[in-house]
Amino acid sequence: MNQEIIEIVDQIIQEKGKSVDLVIPILQAIQDKFNYLPEEALERVCETTDITPSRIYGVSTFYSQFRHKPVGEHIIKVCVGTACHVKGAMLVYDAFKRELEIEGNEDTDVNKLFTVEKIACLGCCTLAPVVQIDDTTYGHVTTEKISEIIEDFLENKDNPKSKQSSTLAVDVESQGEIRIGLGSCCVASGSSDVKNELENTLTKNHIHVNVKQVGCVGVCNQVPMLEIHKPNETPSYYTKINSDEVRSIVLKHFQPLNPFDKFKSRFNNFIEGFVYENIPNFAKKYAKDEVNTPISDFLEGQINIATEYRGEIKPSDIEEYKRLGGFQALKKCLNQMTPQNVIDEIKESGLKGRGGGGFLSGNKWQMVKDNQSDVKYIICNGDEGDPGAFMDRMLLESYPFRIIEGLIIAGYAVGASEGILYIRAEYPLAVTRIKEGIEICER
Repeated sequence: MNQEIIEIVDQIIQEKGKSVDLVIPILQAIQDKFNYLPEEALERVCETTDITPSRIYGVSTFYSQFRHKPVGEHIIKVCVGTACHVKGAMLVYDAFKRELEIEGNEDTDVNKLFTVEKIACLGCCTLAPVVQIDDTTYGHVTTEKISEIIEDFLENKDNPKSKQSSTLAVDVESQGEIRIGLGSCCVASGSSDVKNELENTLTKNHIHVNVKQVGCVGVCNQVPMLEIHKPNETPSYYTKINSDEVRSIVLKHFQPLNPFDKFKSRFNNFIEGFVYENIPNFAKKYAKDEVNTPISDFLEGQINIATEYRGEIKPSDIEEYKRLGGFQALKKCLNQMTPQNVIDEIKESGLKGRGGGGFLSGNKWQMVKDNQSDVKYIICNGDEGDPGAFMDRMLLESYPFRIIEGLIIAGYAVGASEGILYIRAEYPLAVTRIKEGIEICER
């Protein structure tokens, strides 16, 4: 048996555990390492855990995400969910195979660089058709863009996006705040590039502005979007920004505080102006209170409940969540209401499940509460088998503490002692945000 495989599998088992119920996370971790499930790796799992060969075979062949033969170094996932299918996903899939000269029923190019596969849903329905190469997502893909997308991926795969975050120097007054949405749809539209350029511009020009990474901004067709907040000024939006426009947008609102930095910034920007002068401007500016704009027309009249504080709250900031009223509902339920009181209020609200033919949520909760059992579970199904799947993904990414609070309330009402969150592997950011939220709550 290959010693490298043994060491990798042993490390995975040490991290995940040895019980039978961990077969899926163990298989996922192995596939993340090798891009498929080597037979030797599966044998090692059976040797060192409670998982039997029949269990591993049954699970790994049932779920289509698992692969049993070597594949390319990089995986191209073409979403063929309903929204993407309607927008031409199969044409995109065929175009990738043509571009990579993959013939017939094969899925991997001769150089073993790329494997092309179809996937049920990537949860970015508003950007259909959507393609994901490893962890990079591309939206609004057309057959004409295939070679450009492959070239872009290969150019950037060894240059990971900047992980720096803009923090204010000690004792330096903040000049304002710039908010940017970094949900999956935003990232697929280029918001990561915009954020990186934003932070580079602020650092280079010694501008002390807080960059706040928020969740879903609520207008997917206008991203990438920056929201500028400056003292004594009406907040403003810039929509459909590309990274080349960030510098000029920032300098319209902010300048360095230090006179020498201000002079140096102006000189550098004067020189760079010649370089960027021929770049077309696509960004549109709107005041936050301006009417008859694409943003106001879409958001006007909306009553945000599940998405309250959209574009304002930082997903992983529990203190901000509590400051904006988070966990007050849970506190009220635990201190002022019985489980039956909670269920009665849910019944009175008329809330319905989003699936199951509109089955009343209160009735469902009542049935679970009335059932006599030593152990009850509350399950969050973070997936929908329809074009609205992106909504579940968005809520999990943008409002993890709200999801957790709701689960605890439901668990209290029905008498559940354990909870399970089901989130599909194609939503890595949602998984990360929920795990992070749980860890923060446990502290």
